[in-house]
Amino acid sequence: MTNNQNRLWPDILFYIELSVIIGLLLFYASSTYKRNFIWKDNLSLWTDVVNKSPAKARPRNYLGLAYFENGLIDKAIIQYKQCISLNPFYSNAYSNLGVAYFKKGLVDRAITYFKYAIKISPDHADAHYNLGIAYGEKGLTDEAYSEMRKGMELR
Repeated sequence: MTNNQNRLWPDILFYIELSVIIGLLLFYASSTYKRNFIWKDNLSLWTDVVNKSPAKARPRNYLGLAYFENGLIDKAIIQYKQCISLNPFYSNAYSNLGVAYFKKGLVDRAITYFKYAIKISPDHADAHYNLGIAYGEKGLTDEAYSEMRKGMELR
């Protein structure tokens, strides 16, 4: 190699490195731009996550919450039940299922699921508190007071 060729070699490497960096920046910018459409709200985000990881319990629970927040109670119930079938020890799914049934006016069924959540996780503050609300709806004031108090203490 001549002396002139030795001087060109660092310049060529610089342009190769610069091209790779610019290519990576464009790729990540494009990916981020596309991802923003998926993350526009909780419903689209968690639907995408469930589609990509259908055998995981936690995304189903969060998709259920997104459905619930959008007033789609029956769809939320389906997601909570699928979550529980994937992980029968997921206490939040039982508690959320209880809330969904309570919202539908099925207080006895809600009580059952709040109790399941508490059985799995005795320190589940929301399940205790919600159980107290459900007891109150049934007129069981002593039980309601006890559970709501326990829920507030656990928080």
